[in-house]
Amino acid sequence: MNVRYLSGFRVLLSSFVLALPFSAQGQSAMQRVRLKNEVVVATDATYPPFEYVENGKVIGFDVDLGAEIGKEIGISFRFQSLEWAGVLGSLESGKADLVMSGVTITQERKQKGYLFSRPYFLSGQTIARRKGDTRIAHLSDLKDKVASVQQETTGQIALEKAGVPKDHILKFDQLQDGLTDVQNRKSDAAVADLPALTRILKRSFPDLELVGGVEVSENVGIVAWKGETELIARVNKALERIMADGRYAAIHAKWIEERLPLSTLAGLEKVKGDGSPVSEIGSDNQVAPPTLGAVSSPLSSRLTVSEILKPLVRGASLTLQLTFYTLLFGVPVGLIVALMRMSVIKPISLIASVYVEIIRGTPLLMQIYVIYFVLPSIHINLNAFISGVLALSLNAAAYISEIFRAGIESIDSGQMEAAKALGMDYRTAMRYVILPQTVRRILPPMTNEAVSLLKDTSLVSVVALAEIMRVGKELATNSGEPTRIYLTIAVVYLVLTLPLTMLTRFLEQKWKPVSRG
Repeated sequence: MNVRYLSGFRVLLSSFVLALPFSAQGQSAMQRVRLKNEVVVATDATYPPFEYVENGKVIGFDVDLGAEIGKEIGISFRFQSLEWAGVLGSLESGKADLVMSGVTITQERKQKGYLFSRPYFLSGQTIARRKGDTRIAHLSDLKDKVASVQQETTGQIALEKAGVPKDHILKFDQLQDGLTDVQNRKSDAAVADLPALTRILKRSFPDLELVGGVEVSENVGIVAWKGETELIARVNKALERIMADGRYAAIHAKWIEERLPLSTLAGLEKVKGDGSPVSEIGSDNQVAPPTLGAVSSPLSSRLTVSEILKPLVRGASLTLQLTFYTLLFGVPVGLIVALMRMSVIKPISLIASVYVEIIRGTPLLMQIYVIYFVLPSIHINLNAFISGVLALSLNAAAYISEIFRAGIESIDSGQMEAAKALGMDYRTAMRYVILPQTVRRILPPMTNEAVSLLKDTSLVSVVALAEIMRVGKELATNSGEPTRIYLTIAVVYLVLTLPLTMLTRFLEQKWKPVSRG
């Protein structure tokens, strides 16, 4: 490798590392809130009417309620949209101070360390089925059927408690995916929160209907990590004032439309001395949630091509940035690892081999989780973009190193011997004789790796990065046209990858050896 290139890369890497934001994980949420003068609220903005994205902005019942709580506390609430799988985990890592995402209060979640506010919404689990499917009327009818849920939600808990076999429960990242599965006749029904199902079915799934009423009543609360009693106490006081002065009823009417029954509001106001709710999912003393009517906002009209492409282009821009920086770091690191693995010095070779096997033997999604959610426990707190680039780079470097190693070993050993016979040392021979030929040979597999990397960037949505797939999911949530949007996403990915494959073919033809014939 060029010495000046190596020096420049070291400077760039050093600058990158020095720019990493290291923070004291020992801070409490209230200390972080006072320091930042804002409350970071994690949410999965694909769950109307609680939270969803419209015109690039997170809106919904929870967002409006959070804004009012912020006014009472005197600190603004900033909502950060993540995949549901990473929402609760963001509390333990200190990436978020609170979670507001239609989260049901359960004993299981409390035992895991989550601290809940007083209830702020009375909801319940209900069933969505295909219209006219009279086989399904209650949860008990699903024992011999296939049911869809959003994974790790109380819909899943309700099905398990109803005796539905676990292998009959299909778990999806998003509720909309489960409903699509029902619509496509792969699942018989979906189970989820009544408000969310009411809104989503009205906007996106006209072939499905609700049945059975509220099967399991439950309370929704705001979530903090264990020990954050000061923050939750301030949230509870704010909720009490908001419910007393009519602001809560106004927010409820805006998003749910149905008038808030006094019995429901009275049920929300009942809390124990420690601030915990009177009842939780599965208990017998809950106040029944209101029957929800039509939502206040009308059905959205068909989106124009421009309305679909604009947000997708923004997501594509982030996808390309992630891909560029990952290749910028991953390719040279991969080459270094390949040379280390081929070293005759056993400790160096062993270190490289262990690195490659660990990275290739664990899922990329888990590596992203470890860097973003686990490293803060040892006081290494990286922001979402750096976490994504670091995880993708480390993962890509392991695979790229094997591509380089195979390419180098494919060069006839006599060429190295001939270079040495001409007076070249190992480094010079590698730079001027071996590596130029290697690059030509590894171009096709390296292109495949780059294309795979571009598509793998979709996994970073779990750390709140809005790349193409995340933007597409948020857009599909509120559009009523998921099929059209997902097909558009596929076209965008194709547009991004085709130039890369065309460039590779051009270089292959340009570098093709000239035959004697």
